[in-house]
Amino acid sequence: MRWKITGSSVTGRSHTDRGETGQDCHRAGCIRIGDNEYFIGLVADGAGSTTDGGQGAELACGCMNDHIIDALRKNGDLAAITDQDIRDWVTATHAAIEAEAELNKKRPRDFACTLLGAIASQGETIFFQIGDGAIVVSTDGGEYETVFWPEQGEYANTTFFVTDSGFSDHLDIRHYGSTPGEIALFTDGLQTLALSFAQKTAHAGFFRPLFEALRQHPDNGFLNFSSQLSAFLTRNDVSARSDDDKTLVLAVQTPD
Repeated sequence: MRWKITGSSVTGRSHTDRGETGQDCHRAGCIRIGDNEYFIGLVADGAGSTTDGGQGAELACGCMNDHIIDALRKNGDLAAITDQDIRDWVTATHAAIEAEAELNKKRPRDFACTLLGAIASQGETIFFQIGDGAIVVSTDGGEYETVFWPEQGEYANTTFFVTDSGFSDHLDIRHYGSTPGEIALFTDGLQTLALSFAQKTAHAGFFRPLFEALRQHPDNGFLNFSSQLSAFLTRNDVSARSDDDKTLVLAVQTPD
């Protein structure tokens, strides 16, 4: 099997109206090691109330991506990666953001961001998440389900971040002994469109056409589909539902 992947991060109207840049970030791609092809997807959302949340999101995605690739090259087997490995990577990412904050004479919470990730190979998948946003996968029955439900804080519109002192208490990890045919990762700017909070389910009508469009693309690998995806994420009807930054990463499996 091969992967088709695309992703986009767009700035929400709440930022553009104030002349601010977006604070979402993503990394998505494939790496081939030996006979195995691995999909790596990461998304992070810098807290809107911070001064450097966008930089924190970039650091989080970059650090985690490096740790994942190093581990895959060392182990050559996704099944060999443990929960403790993932906790070690996130701890190192937390430390890297703290070091950046100290270098700039700022507080770690100025770089606050969420973090969601997926690593998949044939027959094995690992997911992890801190904070809100969600990861959605297809089921054998053709429906869609969330891997973790977005974690909210004590108050409305609050959540948990990689930069929190108690970040480890809010790190969710799940191993699948299979590989979903479709994987989506997105930040909280898309939650109201992609999820039903009343039923705690994913909206198939949101995901199915996007995955189908990606599947019909003639090429494999990371596709030049992001411009179309960005256009979708900035459509007036989408922005009317959420004025926050929006990030969406999509991956589908296809035959070799």
